[in-house]
Amino acid sequence: MKLQSVINNRIQATIGAFILTFACILWEYFNGGVVSHHLLAREDLPAFSNWWGLLTVPLLFWIAISLINRRQENSDELKSNFQENETAVFRRFIAALVFGILISLLWEFKFESILKYLILFPILVAFFIPVHLPEYLMGFVLGMIFTFGGVLPIIIGVILLVACLIINRLVRFFRTLIKSKAG
Repeated sequence: MKLQSVINNRIQATIGAFILTFACILWEYFNGGVVSHHLLAREDLPAFSNWWGLLTVPLLFWIAISLINRRQENSDELKSNFQENETAVFRRFIAALVFGILISLLWEFKFESILKYLILFPILVAFFIPVHLPEYLMGFVLGMIFTFGGVLPIIIGVILLVACLIINRLVRFFRTLIKSKAG
């Protein structure tokens, strides 16, 4: 049985991501040219043109929504509470979107001193809840696309997701270990 919903429709979301990315690139094109971003904002490191976002962002959305759908299809609990799960996915997406927008605003308004600490916030949260889910990456990237294009947010987001996954799994492992020793 394939679960269907508007929020988890790969084609709609991928087209939406493409249109949003294309709109950002068009705005850049007509306002001074399409920007290229250097890794770590260092001129000696490679630069990625925002044109790549037309490929990377829709591809990210396609893969992420495929993973969300697979997670829903493989969990009996999620099948029985499909509406609740869909709302939870949407909330996680919105939380990451707001976080990505906040990161972008801090960069745009030159608050790098705050930004260097705030970017680590997901790692702190990973000690308590799983923030390594694909909907978080989608929201994070979408929130940062206007400021950073479609490549750097994906790179940064994937690095954060892997760090959050490792931390969350370690916390869960030690919590299980402690419970088994205590019980």
